[in-house]
Amino acid sequence: MTLRAVRCALRLLGALLPLVLVAPLHAQPRVCTPVAAHALVRGQTLTVDDIAVGGACSQRAALVGSITRRVIAAGEVLREPAVAPPNVIEANQQVSVVYRDGGIELRLTGVAANAAPAGGRVTVRIAGQPRAGQPSRSLDGVAVSAGLVQVK
Repeated sequence: MTLRAVRCALRLLGALLPLVLVAPLHAQPRVCTPVAAHALVRGQTLTVDDIAVGGACSQRAALVGSITRRVIAAGEVLREPAVAPPNVIEANQQVSVVYRDGGIELRLTGVAANAAPAGGRVTVRIAGQPRAGQPSRSLDGVAVSAGLVQVK
């Protein structure tokens, strides 16, 4: 720990009193900011070579595999919404829908209405049987993995 002295003055009842404050100086950790190593096009999957950082940075590994959502200039900071995790569910993809409660598990198949990354919201259309008077239904859930949506 390093101590640092700061000279200042305090005015008390009209009198100016000189003071010396001594306080610990804590070093701030170096902030890691990943930036684009070169120009990136929309829809590009990031690799280690696309990400530039100063020194070791855990965020670099976390960004590998992410998708660019727009054109990114060289040197621009890589952050959302310009960069997002890859989708595990694509729009119009057939998916399994799972509902779990205690020891009960129900599974259905349906079609995803939108694309989503893991943890993202997905609307799933479940086909009904018009002849039996069952209309199509929509369920909202969370993308768990490739082709799997969990509803609550």
